[in-house]
Amino acid sequence: MTSAGFYAALPLLPDFSGVTDPRNYAPLPGDWHVATCDVRNSTLAVQAGNYKHVNTVGAAAVTAMLNAAGALDIPFVFEGDGSTFCVPPSLLDDAKAALVKTQEMAMSSFGLELRVATVPVALIRTSGLDIQVARVRVSENYIQAAFAGGGMAFADKYMKDPATAPLCEVKPGSIAARGSLEGLECRWQDIPSRHGETVSVMVRALDADPVRAAKLYGEVFARVRAIYGTDEACHPLTPPVVTLTPALSARQLGNEVGVRAASRGAFGKWVYLMRARWSVILGWFLMKFGLKTEFTDWSRYKDTLMQNTDVRKFNDIFRQILAGNPAQREALETWLAERYARRELVYGIHVTDRAHMTCLVFNYAGKHLHFIDGADGGLFLAAKQFKERAAKFIKV
Repeated sequence: MTSAGFYAALPLLPDFSGVTDPRNYAPLPGDWHVATCDVRNSTLAVQAGNYKHVNTVGAAAVTAMLNAAGALDIPFVFEGDGSTFCVPPSLLDDAKAALVKTQEMAMSSFGLELRVATVPVALIRTSGLDIQVARVRVSENYIQAAFAGGGMAFADKYMKDPATAPLCEVKPGSIAARGSLEGLECRWQDIPSRHGETVSVMVRALDADPVRAAKLYGEVFARVRAIYGTDEACHPLTPPVVTLTPALSARQLGNEVGVRAASRGAFGKWVYLMRARWSVILGWFLMKFGLKTEFTDWSRYKDTLMQNTDVRKFNDIFRQILAGNPAQREALETWLAERYARRELVYGIHVTDRAHMTCLVFNYAGKHLHFIDGADGGLFLAAKQFKERAAKFIKV
């Protein structure tokens, strides 16, 4: 087997709790690369109220990369204002081209500058860090990557540090943009929290020993469950997800139009908007009456959608989007603050009243993935608070 098949060959963890066990990870092959992107000056964009634009660009990068990878499974993580991927050498040029295409779209449609870079895994290892990868089964149709070893954070810092950024940047004109952004959809309105709050939380253990850190993460998971209840009870989408409201206005569908019709001109974008509206209305009708088409049982689509959501992840840092009430959030914050005061962990939290969802739909029968984040800033603003706390103890 070539190294390209490394990720697909990893065993599947049946439960998310397995990400705390260092024994469940395998080192990324030494000839692989980290391909990463993030929106430059994203803080200003969020402050201007354009968080959905930032979020959409990050999700568009995932769409472009998965289209470029085709049948090849690659590990990735979506982090709100950007995305990071691990790619074998056979995919490196296509990965760069796909991210450059996303970069051009980000500027032309949203006026956002997307920073794109690639970092060899071998370079990361010379720094004394590593990228360890695990595969977690979220649902029948969605396998999520988890990362440990500190290497992904190193790549992010290497890309942003003015001293090293020129060494890894994919420079404009160095490769022709190519690839497809087909699949990205933004066709649902924001989802109000059924309990009053949508909370974006991120936590990192400070202990460098992986076994002791794993124990701490286990305690975090247990505390979240004790306070917020089962995964279903705190899921940002209300089960059954009948409360999802389709988006129809030009403003609501504008992000999808900006991605999918970026180069079509004003008339082409209007045509795409009309087609998207028709698709939304047709989808609503099929789901409303539980109809079946050749490949899709629309009575089950929303249930499958909920199962395929990206509501928690682990990339050396635990992140989760929770639906809850103020008392629950205050209880969680009190516990986290106590462990922070004991220098056991650092954390960040953002609170809003609804969730935002961006969808990657490759087919409606089951191959679709849905990124959930808190509205108005979500994980991005939780990360800002996290970094302010972390700066006292660790380099971020």
